[in-house]
Formats: sequence, C-alpha cells, structure tokens
Amino acid sequence: MLVRDVMHSKVTVISPGTTVPEAVRLAQLRGIRHLPVVENGEIAGMVSDRDLKRAMPSGATVLEAHELRYLLERLPVSEIMTRTVITTGPMFPVEEAARLMVAERISALPVTEGGRLVGIVTETDVLDLFVRAMGAHEPSSRLDVELPDRPAALTEVVQVVEAAGATISSVMTLVNRAGLKEAIIRVATSTR
Repeated sequence: MLVRDVMHSKVTVISPGTTVPEAVRLAQLRGIRHLPVVENGEIAGMVSDRDLKRAMPSGATVLEAHELRYLLERLPVSEIMTRTVITTGPMFPVEEAARLMVAERISALPVTEGGRLVGIVTETDVLDLFVRAMGAHEPSSRLDVELPDRPAALTEVVQVVEAAGATISSVMTLVNRAGLKEAIIRVATSTR
C-alpha cells in the first residue's frame, strides 16, 4: 500500500501570517491537529496543536488579560512553526512513511509532489491502516503462533488452520522482542 492510498488529499493549510488565535480556531473547527504552513504554493513550515498550546500564555503570566489578547492577536504562526518540515511522496510505501514518523518522532507527514502539497498522512491514518490490515475491525479471533526457523513454516500453519475449517481474515508475521518469528493470524468468527 502506498501513501496515496491512506493520505488525506483535502488539506487545511494556513499562511505564515495567520495569527495563532486564527490557527487555534481553524484547528478546533476542523478537528485537526496539524496545519501545514504554505507560502507561494510551497510548504514553509508546520504547526501542530502542541505548538499552538505552547504559544498560549500560562497561568503564571503577569500580563493583564487585555494585554495578552492584544499580543496574541498579532502573533503570526511564522513565529512558532517548525521550519524544517519532513515530507513524503504519494508513491512512497506507507510502511516507510510510518518508519520515518517513528524515527523522527513526528505525528504527521505532509505529502508533496513536485514541490507542491498534495496531501497529509497522520499517525491516525497509519493506525487505521494497521487495524484494517490486522482484521481487527471485523468479528474475529486472534492466534499467535511462534514459527519454527525453517522454510514453509508459515504455509504449514495456514494449511492447519484452513484444514480445521476456519476462515483466515488476515495474517501478519514479525520478529518478536525475543527475536523469534511469529505469525499473528486473525480467524473470522460468526456473528450469528
């Protein structure tokens, strides 16, 4: 699966001159946590809900409420945005985008093509894909099977499950924390 298959192509963007309160209102209105900052059609930065929260005054401030409002109403997101933005492309494998998000400790990747923003993929999109790939969105039971270190071990396990009359809804293999290969098999269950 590719990034284009899970990304959102309708992206809410802001400009560097958008004020912090405007960005907060827009993020709340749209129910989003990441706002790409676009200038002349290209990404100039990224603002997250965390950036917006940090820009808001703390309860320990000594300024009066009207002074705070005055300052905040004039604070552009260009002052708080992350300027070095890590991006991905629509034809990038989604697992590589997820690996990049984990490695860089970021929760969203703007998707660009030819220098232009064409979408955004978030950790929620990746987790949704994971849930669907694991078959956890439909009635099923999970079997965890440690695989022996030999060719065709997975094939043998699948054949045994199918011979028992079970319908396999998903199969995933991974190396567990102990360094052993494991198969996670979801078997469809009846809802009747």
